[in-house]
Amino acid sequence: MSENRDLLPDLNTLSILVSTILLAYTLTHFVSIPTLEYEVTFLGIYLPVRFNFSTLVTLLVAGLTASGSAWMLLDHPAKNTDEITAVHWLLPSLTSLVLMLAIEQLPYGGSWWIAAFSSGVLLILVFIAEYIVLDSSNPYYLPAEMGITALSIVLFLVLAISLHSAEVRLFYRIPILSVSAALVFVRVIHLRQGGFWAITQGSVSFLLIGEIAAGLHYWPMQSVNFGIALAGPLYALIEISDRLQVKDSKLELNEIIWPVSIVIVSWGIAILL
Repeated sequence: MSENRDLLPDLNTLSILVSTILLAYTLTHFVSIPTLEYEVTFLGIYLPVRFNFSTLVTLLVAGLTASGSAWMLLDHPAKNTDEITAVHWLLPSLTSLVLMLAIEQLPYGGSWWIAAFSSGVLLILVFIAEYIVLDSSNPYYLPAEMGITALSIVLFLVLAISLHSAEVRLFYRIPILSVSAALVFVRVIHLRQGGFWAITQGSVSFLLIGEIAAGLHYWPMQSVNFGIALAGPLYALIEISDRLQVKDSKLELNEIIWPVSIVIVSWGIAILL
């Protein structure tokens, strides 16, 4: 029991954290405040800024998830006293925000509760995975690393689909997708390369994914196609950067076949789906 306790997070801490986040999800359906709207003009572009209870809950969820992640990792046996665990807050915070954005578009009822329950299960898996990868000697490290990588790409896909289906304005959509792509890129590379912060390489994903999203904004395509067309290039960038860091040299032709294939397949699915 003690050995298993060192490998996985405390069940009581995990259940309290996830249940609190799910409770915050439900608040928007029972509590409301008058919407505050401000008119802002930037570079000749009219931007209505709205602040309502949903906005407040979004900020609350982000804060809860980040602080909850830090709380969960406090008693990790492999954590040094002065070690900063902020990188382990990124994916849980992004997960809670993306899930909230996705389920908020569902009508309140049976489907909403199913989505909320699924979100809770997903959050549990994310927290457990982040707890595991704090210690590279953990026997569950490799499955957790693979899970975090896959989940990061899926979350970005869900975010892109949600923003497109909600018809969020281009002025807001591009920064959100660009920042999210950079965060996913940095988190995955940091995990694969044992703590390397790929800030410079992450700026490439920030710019490239933003440019692709801006171009696709004017194409007549479905939301799922839009998300797939962005998630493919992001994953290809991660694979290329990871291989460059390993070899610390130029890529050979046979090593770029897989990343290029990812882009071709994702764009083929986006066009034909």
